[in-house]
Amino acid sequence: MALWLKNYLKKYKWDLLFSLVLTVALMFPYMIRSFTPVEHDTFFHLSRIENLSLAIKDGDFFPAIYPYENNGFGYASSLFYNDLFLIPSALLHLAGVPLALCYRINVIIAVYISSIMMMHLIRRIYDHTPAVWLSAAAYLFSNYHITDIYVRGALGEIFALAALPAMLCALYRILHDQDTEGWFTLALSLGALALCHNLTFVLGVFLFILVFGLYLDALKKDIFVALLKGVGFAFLISAFFTLPMLEQLGSQSLVVHYFASGSNLSDYSMDLWQYFANTTVFAVGGNARAHDATMLVNVGYFLEFAPLLYLFVKKENRNRMVTFALITGYLMILLPCSLVPWKYLYAMRILQFPWRLNTLGILLLSIPAAIGVNEILGKKPLVFACIAVLSAECVWHVMPVLSRTFGMDDTMTWSDVLDGQLCDPCYSADYVRVELAGGDYLPWPHPDYRTQTRKIMDALGNELDIEYSQRAGYFSFSLNGETDEELILPLTWYNGYTAYKTDKSFTMIETGRTDDGLLKVRNAGNGDYFVLFEDTALRRLTSTMSIMGLVFMILIKSKMNWWSEYMNIINKRKKS
Repeated sequence: MALWLKNYLKKYKWDLLFSLVLTVALMFPYMIRSFTPVEHDTFFHLSRIENLSLAIKDGDFFPAIYPYENNGFGYASSLFYNDLFLIPSALLHLAGVPLALCYRINVIIAVYISSIMMMHLIRRIYDHTPAVWLSAAAYLFSNYHITDIYVRGALGEIFALAALPAMLCALYRILHDQDTEGWFTLALSLGALALCHNLTFVLGVFLFILVFGLYLDALKKDIFVALLKGVGFAFLISAFFTLPMLEQLGSQSLVVHYFASGSNLSDYSMDLWQYFANTTVFAVGGNARAHDATMLVNVGYFLEFAPLLYLFVKKENRNRMVTFALITGYLMILLPCSLVPWKYLYAMRILQFPWRLNTLGILLLSIPAAIGVNEILGKKPLVFACIAVLSAECVWHVMPVLSRTFGMDDTMTWSDVLDGQLCDPCYSADYVRVELAGGDYLPWPHPDYRTQTRKIMDALGNELDIEYSQRAGYFSFSLNGETDEELILPLTWYNGYTAYKTDKSFTMIETGRTDDGLLKVRNAGNGDYFVLFEDTALRRLTSTMSIMGLVFMILIKSKMNWWSEYMNIINKRKKS
């Protein structure tokens, strides 16, 4: 491992250094101020880091429920938004690093890795340093990426933008270069994509299928086996999250189900003027607002026009993948147009917003843009001049971030937010909005958590004089003479809650869900009761699967590397 790292640093030191330069150009507002502007989803991700750190403090690195969220009713954030890549931030926070700074560090690292992964992709396709560096600048500085970071606060999608080029690079290595060793990178990148952001993973799978179809003529047994290994191990190492998530989605009606059924995608398609807007706007998306009140979701002028230069590259110098990226990339940025009848495309509601297709657009168009510019301009200084212009435009785009005043400075704690020092914690919602954002994974219907009693109730909703304690995911109370058949607890129900009674024995008690999504338990007589969220059988099984899959994958890769080195030595001895 140490030798591999040494060789890697030696081989890619200039790429790593230049990626740092690009990252600073994009992220300097997060670096020069001890302040984190709060935008669309920033509160939600700050809450995730805060509550994950509390869970780790209690000894749980992979919690299913955040018990302290939503006025103590709990929220299953971790069952639907994987927290693996938040663990370093949570550990930093436990070590005393301010919460707002932990968030900024997370974003900066994700951007840096995105730059490196994009460089690796272009080096695999077209190993010319100016084009490699230009592709990373085009990818990082695209308007869509800037909006993701500074307007939407879309941390999951920001993470996913680091995994997408790595996945495409692995596919190119296997299918175009016929290098079966790429299965390992494919497994890691595809698995990571599944853990970064659910919707971007769906887009990634769509891209996988398209690339697979592009190279059907090159498919051989060993190539197909390499793809199967990559996909199979990606499934295994991410199964601990993906399968329990699907189990929870099928266990009850959730807010996300309700709103998805009534959403109109055409409201979030892009009018023609939105393709040519070029000013960062701190607002929301859609096409019904004034131009200066609509956030910027296009890919930017460079990625809209520079890829066309690839059409002038000599035919003998063209690459099948790059041509595919040119055509598909333009298709991805044109499909969100309002001329497309999105209101009839019911199956596409999983996207939430048509402009999410720009995620693939910026990835794919960065490839022909960088290669086309490099081929046509030819001279390094001219390509580096393009990078300088892109960097200057990026700085201009993010400068308004420095004037943002609504946010958390590094002295503010999460308790300050919940106390309302910045805003009403429940603004425009019947739950604690700063923690749950859209509350997508609350039961539907659910009570008004702002006014819902924190008392134990009977089946009719009458408050009972029963004391309880709640700590670190454990809810306990005692019964002494109560006659109600069922008790309703101040906890939001998710599949996995279990109740036990202890009175000379330890007995599991029947639990269930009320009509409005609260947890109910059966009265089994006098004694002490303990309620906790225990992993479902599927979550326990998939956790074991993922651990074993990761270990097995590393062992196979290590064995293959060892065998390859051994055969090289044998061959050298034969030649000598």
